[in-house]
Formats: sequence, C-alpha cells, structure tokens
Amino acid sequence: MYYLAHLALPAFVALIMAVSGTQIELSISWVTRITEKLAELYMIFAAPHWIWAAISGHFEASKGATVGGFIGLHLLLFLVWFLVAQSNESHAANGWFIYFLGAPIVIAIGVVTGRYVASWKTRQSA
Repeated sequence: MYYLAHLALPAFVALIMAVSGTQIELSISWVTRITEKLAELYMIFAAPHWIWAAISGHFEASKGATVGGFIGLHLLLFLVWFLVAQSNESHAANGWFIYFLGAPIVIAIGVVTGRYVASWKTRQSA
C-alpha cells in the first residue's frame, strides 16, 4: 500500500507543472490540454519511481530499503524541480537530465540509509 503513496507524489509535481505553465480557464479545451500535458509529465517524472518499484518488488527488498529509495527519489525530484523553476533560461529543462542521471545514485544512497535506519531501530528496540 505504501507504494501507491510514493507513486502518487510525482503526480502532484506534474499537476503543478501542468497548471503553472498556462492561463487558468474554465473550459473543456483547457481541461483537455491540461489532462494531456499532465499524463505526459507524470510519465516523465514518475519513470524512476516506477522502475524502482518494479526492481524492489522483483527482488523483494525490505520495506526500509524500498522506502529509502523512494524518499531519495522524492528529494531529488523536488530539488531538480525547484532548480528548474527558479531559472529563467530556456536551457533550464536540461536540469531534468540531472534527475534521470542522478536517480540511480540517489536510490542507492536512499537504500543504504533506509537499511541503516531500519537496523538502528531494530537495535534500539531490542
């Protein structure tokens, strides 16, 4: 169940990005444009999340490792989104390459951190 919460977070970022780039109107054509843009942006932003969900599910990773990987991805997503949103340059979209190239590294760091926190909690409760 916790997978769904982690896979929904990129949808919020995609919604913010889709709505922020347009003039808000209350018309069918505006809703259609936003919906098409939202689906495209979600697939872009959530691709590393879905890949990590598939990998961690296939290899039956522990909950601590899985959540650690997701949290690392969330932090990277918000960091890159913030940096791109702050830039006025037309090449700021290249910042999303950092997201895709940095995702495996951040997942690995998150997994190690998540496993360490889970083992630390186990040692503290014993």
